[in-house]
Amino acid sequence: MKALILIIFTINADEILKKLREDRKIESSRFYAKIEIVKGKRTLFKEFEGYSKGSDFYIVFKNPEDKDVKYLKIKNDLFIYIPDIDDIVRISGDMLKQSFMGTDLSYEDLMQEDPLRYYKPLNIKDTVINSDTLYLMEIVDTTKKAPYFSINLFIDKKNILIKKEELFTKNRRKIKEVQILDYKKIGEKFYPLIYIMRDLRLKNSYTKVVFKEIEIGIKVKDDIFKLEYLRK
Repeated sequence: MKALILIIFTINADEILKKLREDRKIESSRFYAKIEIVKGKRTLFKEFEGYSKGSDFYIVFKNPEDKDVKYLKIKNDLFIYIPDIDDIVRISGDMLKQSFMGTDLSYEDLMQEDPLRYYKPLNIKDTVINSDTLYLMEIVDTTKKAPYFSINLFIDKKNILIKKEELFTKNRRKIKEVQILDYKKIGEKFYPLIYIMRDLRLKNSYTKVVFKEIEIGIKVKDDIFKLEYLRK
């Protein structure tokens, strides 16, 4: 009987993780978002727009301080165009662990188009947060390729949506938290509209990202995802 229960448990956890991964897949999109960055008593505001196609994306910043700073991800490569010096820089190696535009996100976070693909469920149980009963599923990197060794996923049981993530190092130090505050349903899938990330290694720091516009499944020109497009 115990063996049977264990088999059912494992299948459920795997199926939940599979659904979470499927929901994050986007063929193409257009988006516009605002960022609020809090560092102690200092607050910064930024805004950007862009496109995605498969695993590639293009982002251009619109706020005055960062106007026309652009990012382009092509497969496993990430590039930044810096208008002040009219130059393109490839971000690689240890640079990927640096902050993305002063936020609590790293470039490594930005590169993860399918961030759950390296993980397998370790356990799953019920938990209660603010009177809501959620799944708490711990997943562990089995490939040594993920930026975080393990993740605690707090999952809405009704729609199988992630409400919160806790990101850990191999020695079980929690270094980041992500709270997803709102989703938008487009077709049969839900897409995160508002989320807050906290880098717990930084004091009094958080980043709030709000997607004001998002279109899914639109036609996107291939020219956008070519290096020369960054200079346009």
